[in-house]
Amino acid sequence: MKKKYLLMGMLAAGMLLVAGCSKEKTCRCAVIGTPNVRIIKISKGECEQLRVLRYYNFLQQEQVDSLVCTDFEFDIDTVFNNN
Repeated sequence: MKKKYLLMGMLAAGMLLVAGCSKEKTCRCAVIGTPNVRIIKISKGECEQLRVLRYYNFLQQEQVDSLVCTDFEFDIDTVFNNN
């Protein structure tokens, strides 16, 4: 009986670990050479791995921004907290 509870506890801990690892992250990225900051949400990986953002503007022209990203909160996040 104790083994059954131990096994169930280990399975529950494993599921919590998997659910915690797949949590969406909010990355704050500075665009190199401009004062712009991009807020990007990713589902996996690290913010520091983001180097380039490709997107299309309203004229459907491809734009490319070089980025430096972090998952640390900026001071402005305390003013504009969406939670």
